Amino acid sequence: MKIAVLGAAGRSGIAFVEAALAAGHEIRAGIRNTNPFTDSPHLEVIHCDATHIKEVRRLLSGCDTVVSLIGHVKNSPPGVQTYATDLIITVMEELGIKRFVSLTGTGVRFKGDNMGLVDRFSNWAIEKIDPARIADGRSHVELIKESDLDYTILRVLKLQNIATKPYILTEHGPTKLVVGRKEVAKAIVEILEKKSFVQKAPMISPLIHN
Repeated sequence: MKIAVLGAAGRSGIAFVEAALAAGHEIRAGIRNTNPFTDSPHLEVIHCDATHIKEVRRLLSGCDTVVSLIGHVKNSPPGVQTYATDLIITVMEELGIKRFVSLTGTGVRFKGDNMGLVDRFSNWAIEKIDPARIADGRSHVELIKESDLDYTILRVLKLQNIATKPYILTEHGPTKLVVGRKEVAKAIVEILEKKSFVQKAPMISPLIHN
């Protein structure tokens, strides 16, 4: 695959780019500031502000798959995920690209979800402290669901830089309480290569031993 990655210079973005390159894919990495990557023959780094449609168009041109790892960072606009996703969808439809994966939190709920007590309390607390962040995640998902894209929305509760541990992908959870960024990267590569969870919103769940 030739994958365009938005938010590539973030911690999850870096982990995904490294995992996708290791799996043999070509990457166009969209970054806003400093380039964190070493040179690779299968990596093209492009400056891309995901809120500027011309820059999004330049990044996505020639790709067949798009991965968005745009999240909330210090001083980011409260609706950044929704606004960027709207532009991404517009450009994907314009260029005829169908496959899209977006990362978001488990505060985005789907019918049938099996959420544990810690997940429920954590998202309740986040919504009280930072309601715009939860609203943005939910709003960007509604845009994706209304599109004609072959989307997958990967949901996680809490991201940290921890060692990769065994996991499974489930449609309705329960979620792992803490997910490593390399686990997210591995899961997205797996979803893309297996063409799984199309038009679904899986979670990274703990591995259950029978």
